[in-house]
Formats: sequence, structure tokens, C-alpha cells
Amino acid sequence: MSRSLKIVVAGYAVGFPMGGQIWMMLTYVLGLTRMGHEVLFLEDTSDWSYPFDPVHGYGRVDSSFGRGILDDMFDRFGLKGRWAYNSELENRLYGMSRDKLDRFCAEADLLLNVSGVNPLRENYTRCRLKAVIDTDPVFTQVKIDQDPATRSYYQAHDVCFTFGHNLVSKPTTIPLAGIDWKPTVPPILLDQWMPLDSPGQGYTTIGTWDAKGRDVVIDGKPFSWRKSIKYETLIDMPKRVPGVEMELTFSGMGDDGLRFARHGWIVRDALALSQNCWDYRDYIRNSRAEFTVAKDQNVKLKSGWFSERSASYLAAGRPVVTEDTGFGTFLPTGEGLFAFETMDEAVRHIENIEANLDHHRRAARSIAEVHFEAGKVLGDMLQALDLA
Repeated sequence: MSRSLKIVVAGYAVGFPMGGQIWMMLTYVLGLTRMGHEVLFLEDTSDWSYPFDPVHGYGRVDSSFGRGILDDMFDRFGLKGRWAYNSELENRLYGMSRDKLDRFCAEADLLLNVSGVNPLRENYTRCRLKAVIDTDPVFTQVKIDQDPATRSYYQAHDVCFTFGHNLVSKPTTIPLAGIDWKPTVPPILLDQWMPLDSPGQGYTTIGTWDAKGRDVVIDGKPFSWRKSIKYETLIDMPKRVPGVEMELTFSGMGDDGLRFARHGWIVRDALALSQNCWDYRDYIRNSRAEFTVAKDQNVKLKSGWFSERSASYLAAGRPVVTEDTGFGTFLPTGEGLFAFETMDEAVRHIENIEANLDHHRRAARSIAEVHFEAGKVLGDMLQALDLA
């Protein structure tokens, strides 16, 4: 690194203060801080982002729950006072004074906009460079193509990164709206996901069962965003791998939870688990492996998307068996990481892992070290921005 940079990481944490989301935002801030940069986390509700409160189960004006989680996590990692939360809903700026926020933004070398959910207010965008990270490929590109306001939002950035690694390297029907997308992957703080000695218990995953209003249509063909549909084809999976515990830790399963439990799945509530960031991490670290599906949009169109949750499993030395989104174009598969398209393939991968668990655990950690280590991922991003 040639010099220390001032960086604003704009993200979404107080709005959804659950384990996976908090760890993701923390990783960008702490990862860049460890590289020697001065970093500030910024979140803005605009007029629509009512912060989710898991105690009540819905979004509320009162942001105290999420702010408490964020402040505690930042304090634990030496980042006290390194966040600002502007609540238009509460008509208040939390974390620091407005003058201090405006001054930092004006002096910043980079605004790194993770997931593109914050408004681009004039006082936030006085920095030298603006970059956005698309963490939900396909859905994002379709929305940009169909919605002029979203297109203008992304085009207001100097550089656009995407987790859709294959969007720029393979022919695709996904509309790119003339944007020069640059591939990236989710960074992981390896020291926070150290492998445990125990073999772990259960093939697990954590997520949202259903998400309405996010399906897309490309060239007249519908593509689903919902995982619930994908698991229906795998409902008998526990019977195919006797002696292996298969778990579904999701929010919003409703009656589906009881039905899947009758088919041998261990069903848990993701909201209850993820309210505590450390419980979320411990659940992954104590798992035997991850077994999960991916959104139909990424599977059928082979976007190359790979989730930060799966990267965390790998870092914890837990093998990952996940639906094929085309990530094999840039990640090694067959040892520690497995892509499947059918139940039969998934069964073979699980049997392979069980036959040589220690080997696949070491391979999983190695993949995380080579491909997802925060310093490398963030360093590559700064290099692409000519800031390294």
C-alpha cells in the first residue's frame, strides 16, 4: 500500500441487524482498516428503510436494536465511533455529528457502496471516487435494465463491481446496460472463522425461505429468486444419506417447516439463531458442512455468484455442497467445495465428504485462504480502482 486512504463504506446493517449481514459489513470496514486505511461505515434509511427488529418481527421506526448490535460489534473490534446512521424516519443522525460526517466524506478518497441500498446524497458523494458492489447479480442487472432510476443510480458510480463473476467473462442473456462490470468475491476475515478440532454436526445452511417480488423475466422467460421452490425437489434428501443429519435453518418456513421435518430434515428458526452475531458464527463453525441451494436466477444463467455465507463455511474448514451457479470457472471444485445440479450428484458429493472428512475440511480452508481472504479481495478492488 502506497498511502493510507480515507474510505466511506456505505452499507446495510442497522436495517437488518442479523448475524450474516453484520459480519459482511464488518468485514469490509475491518478488512480495510487492517490494511492501514481510515474507514467510516455509513448507513442511511432514505424514506423507506424501516429497520428490522427481530424481537418484534417487523420493521419499525425505532432503530435502537440495530444500532446497539452495530455499536457493540464495532466496539469489540476497535472501531468505536467509526459509524454513522442517518435516520430520515427518526429525523436524526446517530454515531457522530453532521459536521464530522460531512467533513470525512468530503476528504474521502473512496465511497464503497456495498449492495447499493443507500441514497447518494450530495454530501456523501464529494469523495474522489465512487464504487458500488452488486451483491445480488441477475436481479440487479434486470432492474437496471428496466428501471431508469436504478440505472441512473448505478451509473452515478465510477466503477461497478459484481458478485456475478461470469457476467463479464461468458456470453449471457443477462442485460448489462452498457456498464463495465468488474468481478469480485465476498471478503472473509479468516482469523474470525478459525476451524475447530471437532468434526462438526449436521449439513446446515442459514437463510430466507421465500422472498416475494424478486423474480425476474428475461427474454420472456421467468427466473425465480425463491429458495423454497428449489428445496421441494430435495425434500427426500435425508432418506438418501442415512446417518447424516440434514438441517434447514431458515426464516419464514411456516407450515413448510413441519412438512420438511416429517421428511427427516432438522428445522431451525434462522431469525432466532441470527439475532446474535456470535451464535450465527458458532453455528457455522460447529456444522459438519454446508448443504444449500441457490436462486434459480443464478443457477440457470450461471452467473458465477458465490455467497459470503458459503465462503464463511469454507473459512471455518467446513466443506460446501451447493447448487451450481457456474462458480467453477474461478474456484476449484471437487475437494472441499462441490457443485451439484441433481439430487444424485449431491448425494455422491456428501458420500465423498463423509469418506474423507479431514481431507475435505483442509481443502475447504485452503480455498478460503487463497480466494476469499479479506486483504487479498479488498486489495484487488483497490487495485482495480487505481488506489492500491
